[in-house]
Amino acid sequence: MTAATEAQVSVPIADLDSDSLLGAFPEGPRLVATRCDACHRTMIGTRVVCSSCVGRDISRVALPTTGTLYSFTRLHVGGAGVRPLGYVDLGDVRTLADLREDTVPLRPGMRVALGVDGDDWFFAPADDA
Repeated sequence: MTAATEAQVSVPIADLDSDSLLGAFPEGPRLVATRCDACHRTMIGTRVVCSSCVGRDISRVALPTTGTLYSFTRLHVGGAGVRPLGYVDLGDVRTLADLREDTVPLRPGMRVALGVDGDDWFFAPADDA
């Protein structure tokens, strides 16, 4: 192959600025998202580029503290017991999250609320679920 016919090599772009999804906001701890100022897509996490249009004009935003449980499963993890895990819709963002359930059984379509325990975050049935 000659230099004139070789394809240009793509340069990978790291899209996440931080691995942490939990952020401090004036209203309290919230999950962090990034909204693209060009295409208006919202993505979970603190990103440096838009995952949709690769634009760099982005804004850090807080996701809602309540959402809708899309689906879930219960993982049976050896001696650790049962670990509920599910997809939660927070506006136009869907994220995989740890779930907690006490007296209210989980069901798809129910309202769930963000809970924070130190650096760990999870969703549990909302008070009005």
